[in-house]
Formats: sequence, C-alpha cells, structure tokens
Amino acid sequence: MRLQRMTLGPFPLLAGFLLLIALGTGHRGISQELLPESVFYDCARNSYSVSGSDLDSLMQAFESELMDRGLLEDRGAESYRGLLQRVASGQRLVLDPDLAFGTRLAAAPRDTLQWKACLQTLESLRANQPDATFTRFLDRRDAMIQSDVSPELQASILLDLLGVEELEQAFYRLHTYYLLDRQAAQPDLTDTLPGNFSALMGPYPPRGANVFRIYLNERGETIVEDRLLAPEQLAAQLSRHARRFGPDALYIIDMELDVKYRQFISLKDRIALSIHEVRDQFARRIYGRTLLELSEGEKSDLENRFPLRVVTP
Repeated sequence: MRLQRMTLGPFPLLAGFLLLIALGTGHRGISQELLPESVFYDCARNSYSVSGSDLDSLMQAFESELMDRGLLEDRGAESYRGLLQRVASGQRLVLDPDLAFGTRLAAAPRDTLQWKACLQTLESLRANQPDATFTRFLDRRDAMIQSDVSPELQASILLDLLGVEELEQAFYRLHTYYLLDRQAAQPDLTDTLPGNFSALMGPYPPRGANVFRIYLNERGETIVEDRLLAPEQLAAQLSRHARRFGPDALYIIDMELDVKYRQFISLKDRIALSIHEVRDQFARRIYGRTLLELSEGEKSDLENRFPLRVVTP
C-alpha cells in the first residue's frame, strides 16, 4: 500500500480532513452505488462511529451553519458552485477558527483499522480508473496542496474541472470546506504591492531564450508575446518552457501599475503548479513513482532540475 501519495504538505491539523476528501462521499438522496465516490463514502462513514452517524451529523451541521451565515443559499449544487466562485474571486469568507470543519473532523472518533482498509480501496480504485473525474480531481488536488497553491486559485481550477453534476456529490463539496479552512488560516493579503516588492523578488537577467516573460494586467489577464492567453494556454506554455530549459528556466512577471497583490500571488501559484506537474511527470517516467512518493533527495534533485525562479523587473 502506497501511503506516501497522501502526504499533504504544511497543514497537519487538516490531515484527517483531507484524507476524508480523498475518500469522498456520495450525494445524499440519489442512488450512486456504482460510482467510486459511493464506494469510498461507504467505507469512510463506517470508520466513523456507528453507521457513520458522526460523520453525517458533522457535515449536516456545518452545511446548516454556512446557510445561517449566508454563505450558502441552500443545499443544492448551484449554491456550492456559487461558494467556489466567491472563493475564486478573492472574496474572503472567513469563519471563526473554532468553527473550522477540519478541527471538528480531527476530533471525531475513528476506527483506525477500518480507515486503513479505506486507503487500500482508494489506491486500488484510483489506479484502476486513471481517467475518471474523481482521479483527475485527486491528482490535481494533491499537486495544488503540495505546491501550497492559494485557496483562490484552487477554487478557480476546480471550477474548470467540476460541473454542477459533480457538485451534487459531497465528495467534491468537502473540498469547499477545506478551502474555507485554508482561507481562514492564511493572512489577509493587502491589495497593494509592498513598496520594496521588486527588491524582494531579486534582480533579473536580460532577455534570452530561457526567459519566459508574462505581462499581467489589472484585470488579472496574462499576455505572452502580445497574445492574451487563457489559463489552460498559459499552463501549456509554462510546462513546455520548464521541460525545454530545465535548470536554466526563468519566469519574469511584468505588471500594470494597478495590479493587486493577490493577482500577482495567483499568477505565481499558477507557475508553481505548472512546474510541480512537470516534476511529477518526470518522476513517473524516470523513477516510476509520483512526486509525493519520492525520497527527500530525489525531490531535491527534481527541484534543481526544474526550479521555480520567478522575478519582477
């Protein structure tokens, strides 16, 4: 059993919460016995108390609180999509720290042996269905967490991957709870760039083939070589640049005067995520393992082979 895949980066208090997301849930009230999400949930809920009643009550209580606070209109999928859209827009939907879903989940009793069986089931279904939406979701989620991507960018990327149909399932709804926890845990970013921002980012060399220059306007749009690029187009070009130039690759961000600090951070996170995925692809091809499964020495080698060097003029 490969448990390394479930290493979740710098948020130990949310580890149990994120493992539950990996196991997922089925949509309440709709029969989905054949979906892997339902298989996961049946296993996960049985590891929490009797017949999963504790897990069910946790989710229902938290959902009710979100509605009481006006963050959810109702329990429908459209409301959850709206919640993701609000997070993606940079709107800060902060709950009190003691109301965090991850904290409550960590305190819930759980059968350890049953949980280990769930992880084995997870690995089997994930390996046997590489093209399924839930597998692509988990792969992308793992990459974003490992790269410490902001909750705003995570929400934006998940909106591209998940439709209303997927958000009918609590398997995906759980990740919105994680994003709210993440947002509450991170400092509130100022709208203006620090006065010494360029100095903090360091010097940059003259133009060269190894330099990938991106222009960021005040609307958060990215322009490369006078072409306006959609997020997926930018990601593809960033990946090609990282693979082509390896340790010499450099990324320069030019910005309009009115660009907000959070817009810069979001673009920097997109660059980091693209490089992470290039590292992961290399790890699978050369080592036969995912990036999360490598030793610290192997990870360090990949970080040197495909560095994240982002500077501003």
